[in-house]
Amino acid sequence: MSPAHVLEPTYDALRRRLLTGASPSGQRLEAVRLADEFGVSITPVRDALNRLVGERLVHSTPGDGFHVPRFDETEFRTLLQWHHMLLFAALSHRRGPLPRIEVPQDHDGIGERTALLFGAIAATAGNSELDWAMSNAAARLGSFRRYEGAALGDVEHELDAIEQLAGGALRGTVRRAIDHYHRRRADRAAVIARLAREGPSAT
Repeated sequence: MSPAHVLEPTYDALRRRLLTGASPSGQRLEAVRLADEFGVSITPVRDALNRLVGERLVHSTPGDGFHVPRFDETEFRTLLQWHHMLLFAALSHRRGPLPRIEVPQDHDGIGERTALLFGAIAATAGNSELDWAMSNAAARLGSFRRYEGAALGDVEHELDAIEQLAGGALRGTVRRAIDHYHRRRADRAAVIARLAREGPSAT
């Protein structure tokens, strides 16, 4: 096992790529190339990739190495439904106000912005297991969120509205907004899944 001071930054960097959708659905993850890019040996990269396999964020096939999962439309719908259920659980057990959302200046687009917003909503339940499940779902949805703008239009304003509501509106109002958010994506699931599968050339 690699030392924590090398493994953790490597793991965090790889996980962020998945969260933001920077590594497209189905892309092969070459440990040697990633080690060279991160300036580390191959051991922490392999350790990080295996850890991500355990979290279902990376697929590993004997003889074929590591890949970003290639989800089809059905799997995307299932994951979207799970994300919806997690948010409803958080709202049902909400203990406090929405924490301040700090979006890094170097954030990588809609995937990270969305993850920060819904992660903050999940955090209001004060349950670490729910926090982890939401973070995991966000990372697994990263490859799809990258293409939501092309499939749905102005996603930023939609997120702004949800954030404003979550900061002070009645629970039922927030639930309806979150329900609408997921219904829009379910209605366009085939398009979003196709864009994620085909990559930038599809847009």
